[in-house]
Amino acid sequence: MTYVACNLCGSNEYTVKFEPGVAQANQIVNCKFCGLMYANPRVKEVDNVLIENYDPDFVLSAIVNQDSQRLEKEALQVKDYEITRNFLREHYPERGTLVEVGSGLGYLLNYFKQDGWNVVGLEPNVGMCRYAESEFGIKIIPTILEKAGIADRSADAVLMMHVIEHVSDPYSTLREVYRILKPGGTFVMETPRYDTLVFKLLGKRERSLSCDGHIYFFTTNTLEKIATKAGFIVMKTDYVGRSLTLDRLFYNVGVVSKSQLIKGILKDIAAKLQLNKVALYLNTRDMERIYLKKPESDSE
Repeated sequence: MTYVACNLCGSNEYTVKFEPGVAQANQIVNCKFCGLMYANPRVKEVDNVLIENYDPDFVLSAIVNQDSQRLEKEALQVKDYEITRNFLREHYPERGTLVEVGSGLGYLLNYFKQDGWNVVGLEPNVGMCRYAESEFGIKIIPTILEKAGIADRSADAVLMMHVIEHVSDPYSTLREVYRILKPGGTFVMETPRYDTLVFKLLGKRERSLSCDGHIYFFTTNTLEKIATKAGFIVMKTDYVGRSLTLDRLFYNVGVVSKSQLIKGILKDIAAKLQLNKVALYLNTRDMERIYLKKPESDSE
């Protein structure tokens, strides 16, 4: 087990929010001083370490031949970022270089490539990188941001969607984003949020909290604080939802139930009714997409 200090204020003092095994495998705590919620201690390696060690041939074969859910999920959710694409188009009429940290199978990165951006992706698993190259002709760097060697002040915009909650040291990752952005550059980040009615009602059953790979749990306040600590200016924060198929919605209900029996029943119903063919957009305001700017006057 690995004990960590608060990533926002550095304190080692906390109160226990959920004991180990209650919400997820990790114990989840609240910092006594700044309120950041995080997993402490951690009972396994962080996700990027696990992901980069997955056999790339197995990953690629599984994605293409065995389980299409990841493909369908990424392809479906691309349209959820139309607002972000329009925002960046307005601010960068001639486009420029856009980096996506945690680019997955490349669907979102390709969406921005189609809009005229020179795109660079980062994804720890080689198998996923191979998929993006074969499907979209995009060469993804098979590593994390801190090891990618991207030049200082080389990116006009950076995207990081549902990554910050997985990383070992969010502040250091944000500083790396700051480093590679040009002065005046834009950084868009999305993550689950925990100052919501949904979290108050569900508590330990909250869907995103249940993922053992999530080790930081931000509110609007703590996310903005860590971003400004890293040097960014907050432009705006949107509370967003996502597109999903009905079978995925049933899966999420099963996660919230914390019952293997209910999960199994819902999975069977979804399969029989072919609910994977029915999609909808759902917004319970439990995710935040924050738009940040590196100061024009940056002299670092």
